[in-house]
Amino acid sequence: MNPCAWPERWRIEGALILAAAGGEPFRGAIEIAGGRIVALGPALPPAGEGVARFSRPGALVLPGFVQGHVHLCQTLLRGLAEDLPLERWLRERIWPLEAAHDPESLRASARLGLAEALLQGATTLLDMGTVRHTEVIAAEAVASGARVRIGKALMDAGDGVPAALLEEPGRALREALDLDRRWSGAAEGRIGVLLAPRFTLSVSAGLWREIAAAARERRLAVHTHASETTAENEACRRLHGGRPIEMLERWGVLAGPTILVHAVHLTAEEIELLARRPAAVVHCPGSNAKLGSGIADLAAMDRAGIPLALGSDGAACNDALSVPAEMRLAAQLQSLRQGPGLLGARRILAMATGGGARALGLEGEIGALAPGKRADLIVYDEVELAWEEEADIASRLVYASAGLRPREVYVDGRPLVLEGRLVRADLAAIRAAAARARARLLARAGWR
Repeated sequence: MNPCAWPERWRIEGALILAAAGGEPFRGAIEIAGGRIVALGPALPPAGEGVARFSRPGALVLPGFVQGHVHLCQTLLRGLAEDLPLERWLRERIWPLEAAHDPESLRASARLGLAEALLQGATTLLDMGTVRHTEVIAAEAVASGARVRIGKALMDAGDGVPAALLEEPGRALREALDLDRRWSGAAEGRIGVLLAPRFTLSVSAGLWREIAAAARERRLAVHTHASETTAENEACRRLHGGRPIEMLERWGVLAGPTILVHAVHLTAEEIELLARRPAAVVHCPGSNAKLGSGIADLAAMDRAGIPLALGSDGAACNDALSVPAEMRLAAQLQSLRQGPGLLGARRILAMATGGGARALGLEGEIGALAPGKRADLIVYDEVELAWEEEADIASRLVYASAGLRPREVYVDGRPLVLEGRLVRADLAAIRAAAARARARLLARAGWR
């Protein structure tokens, strides 16, 4: 069927449906109307007049993945910052290259990153944005059809930060709030805006306090990196007088919804504090492993009741923008750290779906398949996923899906991927434009 003429009301029949990560799959049908799920179950009444029917007897249907942390501005930087620890990775490679972005290169980077994420089954993304031209990313998010939360990266201080990434605090915050006014609620509500201070070492104490006040006034969440490395924790103590979590609490940031990325090196007291605050943690195991940052204690955070999500981070420190790859690695690394089974496959799958929705404040809209929720769902070929029918579905998804792509991806009931291919764009054309933009970016950066 022509995706441009996709029916307003339709259903998938005969598929194996996993409505929520912790539930049991059933074979049945799911019906969508007006962008929302209106019915699902093993024995729905016959489809009414005007309902398009799609038979998928060999398919597995589940909620779309939530890509809990990504830097779309870094998609063009893949392979350019290899074999470095975080601090050198930022100062010697990433910050200078981000500073060389112009609207054209940022557009190409965002478009490629969104395409890759959709093809891997991410229906919702949380993007850190960048200091300049973030509205370009917002426009690409609208065009992609994905559900995206974004913020302008806030940076007004920091050792080794290029001048092009440093802004006067008042201007930086005004631009961040203007992004909220212009883009929150765009694309029928698919786009939302957060405040995105980069981390404690690149934001002054004064700006942090202003961010906390603005977040309270505008009811915006704060999205930031925290406690990624031991070196970061120590540098924050020297600069501000305390570790990142302590300082975020002191500045008033943790009083409101806060999405903390990495949180690899937390004390037991910091975990207890976060559990008492409206804070969530996004775990990025691939990035943490590549940069040698460490393995977060997910089990301790989970026991404390902290909402947990999964993210890939940027393509410059992960390479693959794949939530399934992060699920597999997260499960394996926790087994190495804690022993097998302490965080099982169902819990890891929950982090990639409902956990991500909760972290972003979207649990009422996405993260599970239920009547009234948004029709953000993905469809795998069940046979391709694994042939062992007696195996647990969550285990098959966590351990066997990393090298596979979903056949179909829907957001608000509209197809964005069909038969494994993008519906709204041509991947080859996106890649070609990205290659041209990358060459020009490297020339501007004086890359050798």
